[in-house]
Amino acid sequence: MTTLAILSDIHGNLPALEAVLSDLKNCDVDQVIVAGDVINFGPFSRKTAEIVIEKGWPVIRGNNEFFLLDYKTPRASAEWDDSIQFAPTAWLDQQFDQELKSRIACWPDTINLRFKDAPPIQVFHGTPNDP
Repeated sequence: MTTLAILSDIHGNLPALEAVLSDLKNCDVDQVIVAGDVINFGPFSRKTAEIVIEKGWPVIRGNNEFFLLDYKTPRASAEWDDSIQFAPTAWLDQQFDQELKSRIACWPDTINLRFKDAPPIQVFHGTPNDP
């Protein structure tokens, strides 16, 4: 039977991601899926995103990816203009160049999986209609 490892809510926690990578070496996993929130306001968000991309794992956007992509756009809520409360969002935005933001912008909101030895699976972050 197909064996999946589904990671979610990494939140830029590089030491935790490195521990998972180490554990995965001891597991017979057919596929790793990342179900959103690769990034957050922590210091390692860029590196965790780069690792996930480098691994070539299927990944979807979570709400933290939307915070990054929507910051300083018409999609951003007016409250995001509060430079004190949303200082972490501004800092996060500065950590990512446009090329990396474009890669993240291409991540889907959901992934539908179909393995011949399993029922169809839909992976999403939050709920199917709202990350």
